[in-house]
Amino acid sequence: MHQTTLNDAALALSRVLTFHRIHHTFFGGFAILATGADHRESKDLDVLVSAPKSTITHILSDRRDWLEIPHAREDYVAYFWNSSSFSTSPLEPKHMVLVEMFVGQHDKAHFPESRNTVLKGCKMGTSYVPIANEDVLFRGKLNACASRGKRSDAQDVDYLVATYGERLKVVAKSLDKRTVGLAVRRHPELRKVLAELGVGTRGAVWGVRKAKIEAPAVPQMWDVHRGLGLECV
Repeated sequence: MHQTTLNDAALALSRVLTFHRIHHTFFGGFAILATGADHRESKDLDVLVSAPKSTITHILSDRRDWLEIPHAREDYVAYFWNSSSFSTSPLEPKHMVLVEMFVGQHDKAHFPESRNTVLKGCKMGTSYVPIANEDVLFRGKLNACASRGKRSDAQDVDYLVATYGERLKVVAKSLDKRTVGLAVRRHPELRKVLAELGVGTRGAVWGVRKAKIEAPAVPQMWDVHRGLGLECV
């Protein structure tokens, strides 16, 4: 998907959430691209939002450019954002962006730090959106590597370590061993990448040697939030 279309969706959502004074930050592949990466493309947006699911659905329910994708989980809500409005072209995939929001009532003092980053869209102009700091992006991507075998996740970890290695060495000291072990089992190339941060992986891999990794892990409530280093309430 064209980057400017993703930027438009991010700008549109951020303006709505900011208007309602809802703390939020973008993470995942799109956020990594926003830091300047060019090693991959992204097809959707991942957003951490400090508000209950009911608040988000209420805010977006009467907006023609947002279409909710029903889901039972209370920590997650997904929408399609349509750059042309669903009232005029409801089934035009090229205009639609999947936006996945991981929601919950969080203490602002403990919400992950972010950096205001300039995005340029086609329809939404140019403005700032909050992009999660590199330590949050790193934790989130390592957690993704531990739960699935998607190659771009490992590439993202490699990029973050190559770009922010010195800063991430502090984060590396507190990484969850099970997460490290599962990530390396699913993506053996990460053994060398994590070694650059001083992370030994042999013991971590041994500790999860019996874990089944043939299929992606089934997402559970708050898994993504915890993977970003956020305490959930």
